[in-house]
Amino acid sequence: MYLTGSYNRNLDAKGRLSLPPAFRKELDERVKVIYAPEKEVDAVYVFTEDTFKVWLDSVFEAKGGYDPTSEEHRSVREWLNGEATTLEIDSASRISLPEECRADARLDREVTVVGNGDRLVVWDRATHDARKANVRKVVANFFDN
Repeated sequence: MYLTGSYNRNLDAKGRLSLPPAFRKELDERVKVIYAPEKEVDAVYVFTEDTFKVWLDSVFEAKGGYDPTSEEHRSVREWLNGEATTLEIDSASRISLPEECRADARLDREVTVVGNGDRLVVWDRATHDARKANVRKVVANFFDN
C-alpha cells in the first residue's frame, strides 16, 4: 500500500470524513487515527492497523531503537498508543474523527486529505493551502541541492 494524492473534503456535522474513492480500496475495515505528534503539524494521521505499528516502531528506530528501560521511551510509546483511536469505516466509507483529534488539529468543516505513503494526513484546508507555497519552495530547494 502506498497512498498518494490530495483531495478536498468536508466533514459533516458529526465530524465524519468521507474517504476519497482512491483511498477506499487501500484501507481495511478499521483504521487508527492519531493527532500528529510533531511540532507545528496541526493534522490528523490515518493509518491501517499494520502501518500504525510499523510507524510506531520507526519512531523509535530513529532514536536507536525502543529501550524499555528508558522512562522517556516508555512514556512516548504509551502516549502514542493511548492517543491512537481505532475507527471502523462505515458502509458509506466514512470515519468519525474523534472530537479531541479535530480540536487538536484545528479541523473545522473544510479539510484536505493527503496520501503520504503509509498514511493519510488530514489537514484543515486553509492550513494546507497556506503551507503549500512554502512546501513548494522546500521541494524546489531539495531538488536543486
